[in-house]
Amino acid sequence: MFEKKNFIVNCDVCDARKVQEEGLSGYEQIVLNTDLLLVDERSRGILNNLPVICNADETLEAEGEVSVISVNGDYEISGDTLLGERAVICVNGDLTVRPGTEKVLEKVLRICVNGSAKYPESMGPYMSKMTVNGCVQCIPDGCIELKPVYTIDRYFPLRARQDGAYYVDEKVVLTDPDVDLEALQAKNVRFVTKRFLVREELIPQSIGMFDESVEINAVPGGFGVVEGDVELNDALVKKNGSRLYIDGNLTLKADSENCFDKVEKLYVNGDVRLLKRQEEAFARVDAVYGKLIFVKGRYIENGASVTVDKALLEASPDGMEIGNCAVLKVRSDVEPGLILDRLYVRNCAQAFCSPEQKSSLQLVCGNVARISDGEKDGADEEGGFMGMLKKALNSKVVNADTYIL
Repeated sequence: MFEKKNFIVNCDVCDARKVQEEGLSGYEQIVLNTDLLLVDERSRGILNNLPVICNADETLEAEGEVSVISVNGDYEISGDTLLGERAVICVNGDLTVRPGTEKVLEKVLRICVNGSAKYPESMGPYMSKMTVNGCVQCIPDGCIELKPVYTIDRYFPLRARQDGAYYVDEKVVLTDPDVDLEALQAKNVRFVTKRFLVREELIPQSIGMFDESVEINAVPGGFGVVEGDVELNDALVKKNGSRLYIDGNLTLKADSENCFDKVEKLYVNGDVRLLKRQEEAFARVDAVYGKLIFVKGRYIENGASVTVDKALLEASPDGMEIGNCAVLKVRSDVEPGLILDRLYVRNCAQAFCSPEQKSSLQLVCGNVARISDGEKDGADEEGGFMGMLKKALNSKVVNADTYIL
């Protein structure tokens, strides 16, 4: 068996403070892929003398004993959380920090979160120890947290607390005219949120529950309210009426034009996605929206491997959009002009085509890691599948949550 030439470590936390140069000096290349690299003065000097490629989100220099907590899933820090005197926490999930955790957070050197994190406002001074690859929510002190999108129904006035303050991350919705707003006023209920979606006639009685920073989206009287991204079709009009208020994005399919004459008025709190040929007809609809986004007629999403040939594109007069696939293969019978006219590719790892097709394919690709034209890929040792296979066979690979180098 041949000797491994490369050493690859994939982990959440790599503790390199005990590294010895003799143990790693035989490798041609050492690759450390980690969220957090722990070093001290001695180990930093050793790593500098080795052929190391370090892909770390953060490097922390720490002397002495450090306890490492690595969690695959959601994690909560409360006043009862037990930690060592000096701790590092890595969470592959969502992190929740509860109020009254000052003594616990004083023991933490660093928190790395691959997900979202939320913490109470009073814990803000300790959050400089935290790095987050996701969204971060700061919950105002004294607030009760509700769902990110919360709809006030007729039962909420019965359940609401006297002088209750409620935090809603995205928006509060009030569209039911039967909600007892006088009861909420009597209880002095308050909301902290970014947006307030409300029927116009309910604003005078409800606006006092919000501060001046909230964005108000007023729904005119007589409009059917639709929340979220939707498609314009007969079922949507039949259920919600001819006057539509859509709090999201609207998509027009090929048969959506049949509904244009059925829509009296349209508000879209977002963008409208449509085919280019529908632009003129849609302009005659009495509509208010963000912007028009032109799309292709066919969609292929989340495919492991997708093949496009001439027959498929010729059968797609409104074009084809391919997104979030691992591998795209374009058959050699597809002319470059047909690629330009009818194909759009986004968020793909690799696309394969002929040398004649490559320049056209490059123009219709968005966020595609690599476009291979077959001239060199797989032929030389350093590229293509054979090169990747050779590198894997010559490498010692470690996958771990926490690894001591």
